[in-house]
Amino acid sequence: MLSLTERRLCQLSVLFVREIAIRRAATGRIIYDASSMLFSVPVNFKNFKGDMIQLDAIYQDTMPDGGQRATVLALHGAPGSHADFKYLIPKLRKNAIRVISPNFPGQGFTKGHPRLACENVERNSFAQAVLDSVGITGSKDLYLLGHSRGGDNAVQIATSNKNLGNVRGVVMLNSAGLREHRAMRPFWRIGITIRLLDLKIFNSMLHPLLYFVYNHMLGLKVPTGEAAATALRLLRSFAYDKLLPNIKIINEHPEIKFLHAYSGDDSLIEANVSKEFAEQFKNRVELECSLDNSLDVSVSTIEAFSEGVQTVSVNFTNEGHFLQKFRAHFLVNVILGLVSMQSGKLKSDL
Repeated sequence: MLSLTERRLCQLSVLFVREIAIRRAATGRIIYDASSMLFSVPVNFKNFKGDMIQLDAIYQDTMPDGGQRATVLALHGAPGSHADFKYLIPKLRKNAIRVISPNFPGQGFTKGHPRLACENVERNSFAQAVLDSVGITGSKDLYLLGHSRGGDNAVQIATSNKNLGNVRGVVMLNSAGLREHRAMRPFWRIGITIRLLDLKIFNSMLHPLLYFVYNHMLGLKVPTGEAAATALRLLRSFAYDKLLPNIKIINEHPEIKFLHAYSGDDSLIEANVSKEFAEQFKNRVELECSLDNSLDVSVSTIEAFSEGVQTVSVNFTNEGHFLQKFRAHFLVNVILGLVSMQSGKLKSDL
């Protein structure tokens, strides 16, 4: 015979499971790839003209049943996917940090749509729709993580009225600055190619060409020529100095910690472009790391935040464009350190 307490616990467990099932049914979420923690959910969001678009969004959710101590919304670049953050996932998940990573339309997982123009407002709206569909339970603390092209979106989503009250931190990795970087020059090459793509009659030649250029010349993996074309279109809509109002909002909210990590040997973005961007933030310290081991700079970064510094910029002088891969240990420890400071529930593993 079960005791009254045991029966009550069983009832609560049944109710919890039922609530999860109802929530999943309500959102229409289905499992897309269980081994990769990928889900599909129908979302509605606005394009740059304000028209409503519906797509089946493919996204990664490392703790789909909730219970997280904090949530990281991880936004990939162009090209890119949820897999860009695979080196961060195991340790964050082990420490109950939930990672939600939308796959942006037209880049390989989520299908594209003819009425999308690859503008930031669309990417922001899409990512927000995915986040809203999840129905976060547990801690509402939110951290934005953006790599490369996703950096614009991380800053803009973090400073939106909808999220500002829950955002505790922003991490920008190898992201664009306030002006064009070397990968954008000369811009006329990008502009002409996009115009030819718009004509569509040349796409049977351009798609294979772009696939070859991205995969074999630039070393940036794309699954198809169509995904390469989408990545190219996204290059014409960087925010640049349009991010200044968002930076101002962050400066006015000292509770939002900002980590700006960039590389001295990035083939796409010059270090001085990143430094100019970093200088717009107040209450900031600048660090450098030329060592293979990130332990010292991890300690220095966490100490700076704990002493009240709002923004820490770190220049990994010998690294390239993929800090989330080659400096994953540093990033995970800083994220855990921030969560520890702001919630008192975790400790970084230094």
